[in-house]
Amino acid sequence: MDIIRITRTYRSMQRVREIVTILSRHGFSRMLQATGLGRFMPVSQRMKRAENVNETVTAPEQLRFALDELGPTFIKLGQMLASRPDLVPEPYVEELRKLQDEVSPFPFEEVCLVVEEQTGLPMDECFKSVDEQPMAAASIAQVHRAVLIDGTPVVLKVRRPGIKNIINRDLSVLQLLITAAERYMPESRELDLPTILDEFSRTIRRELDFYLEASHTERIKRNFGDDEQVVIPAIHWEMTGESLVVMDELEGFAADDIEGIDAAGIDRVQVAKIAARCFMKQVFEDGVFHADLHAGNVRVTAEGKLGLLDFGAVGFLSEEIQESLGTFLMALLSRDYTALVDEFMHIGTFERAVDMRRFERDLRELIEPYFGRPLGELRFGEIMKECVAIALRHHIRVPADMVLLARSTISIEGIVRQLDPELGIIEEAEPFAKELIAKRLDPRRQWRAFSRAGRDYKHFLTRLPTQLGRIFQQLLDSRLSIDFVHRGYEKALDEMDRSSNRISASLIISALIVGSALIVLSGKGPMLWDFPVFGIVGFILAAVMGFGLAIQILRSGKF
Repeated sequence: MDIIRITRTYRSMQRVREIVTILSRHGFSRMLQATGLGRFMPVSQRMKRAENVNETVTAPEQLRFALDELGPTFIKLGQMLASRPDLVPEPYVEELRKLQDEVSPFPFEEVCLVVEEQTGLPMDECFKSVDEQPMAAASIAQVHRAVLIDGTPVVLKVRRPGIKNIINRDLSVLQLLITAAERYMPESRELDLPTILDEFSRTIRRELDFYLEASHTERIKRNFGDDEQVVIPAIHWEMTGESLVVMDELEGFAADDIEGIDAAGIDRVQVAKIAARCFMKQVFEDGVFHADLHAGNVRVTAEGKLGLLDFGAVGFLSEEIQESLGTFLMALLSRDYTALVDEFMHIGTFERAVDMRRFERDLRELIEPYFGRPLGELRFGEIMKECVAIALRHHIRVPADMVLLARSTISIEGIVRQLDPELGIIEEAEPFAKELIAKRLDPRRQWRAFSRAGRDYKHFLTRLPTQLGRIFQQLLDSRLSIDFVHRGYEKALDEMDRSSNRISASLIISALIVGSALIVLSGKGPMLWDFPVFGIVGFILAAVMGFGLAIQILRSGKF
């Protein structure tokens, strides 16, 4: 027997009970009962017919409080959902944005252990000095200032010890919860929860790998290699690994420190243009962009340059999506709503028929009011976010990186407007979009696309006779079969089995009580305290079975 597997299973079930207890305490008892997880709720909570919550607290607030109490994995999940307005209603998005990933720092001794394990050298052989007090502490990592032996000021980002095991355990538990939700709540299947969990798992596991973050930093730094106005810290690869990243310290003002920037005599208008152009280059030229552009990750140096930090979250755009974004932008500026609909149909996925006229009408009603304003007032990020939400209402799901791009665009627009209220990011985006469309129409590019399509059709036509021959052979041999899958019956069948088992148990208990009563009345057989032994045993068995049946009913949450 695998002791390790048993231990992990036991810990997972303990975590399930903990999660269910917290969720029930924050007003999610009915949902837990509907998903079959009510059996893990405390008995006192299961026996209550009403939710024990404060009526002044809204449902989005209840969810935020619950996720905050559940720990780092669920805080990260809430933050991810806050960036997906295509999946989560707006009131929940606004509330989940308030989740703060701030925790108490872990001891400096553990920082030393991580550094020594990663580098293979004692701390004093790697650094001349290290600040014991962290600059920032979050659930996954904390950051310390340090100085290398050669005097170079650097920053250490150290992964929190044990956080990887905690997140892996919670991801396994989330998989169990989603399986239960899809089994007992068929309506939850419309949300495509397994896909959401898969996306979240990939995102948070990428954040745990600091070597990957360092690679992203180096890649974007190379993309701006010839641009002296954009500064990205250099990585010290000899000390960097999965749990530690060492990079040059980037000094400067936070992008929202307007007073400090003005006091230093920096031209904010010029910095705003650099920020907008920097982001547009990442999106339309490089295809990889910084996906966490809050003011703390954007710095303004004393020389008026733009600095970027923390590449733990990046987005990737395929060549196809880049071209669609260019077409999207030009169609938006020319108010060509038919082209907008075509682009959404091209890059999105949908499983049912789409009413394209209604879709186009909804896009027009959203976008037209913006054209009464100056071009600089157009908020490209907000328009993108609203368009994605409209597409979802019409059952069109766009790629996740496009949703991430909309959020990042909103963030950079906010930073640009703080630096220069009159500058609109769409003004800097237009030249990039025109260049993309020109490349799309390049005859050489068209020929390469045509050649790829020709190879695909050749491959398809070459295999077609063989595949048709196999199908006809199966028909002739009467071996062709079609499998039918019945959906939604599992819950009903389980409930029928459970009900029939309880009825059978009730009948056995009743028979034991009646039979024991008859034996006691007969007064025959071995006697104990002037009562027949078999009658006493029968009553005891009936009591034990009845008590067990009552416990099962209470644990089911349907008493």
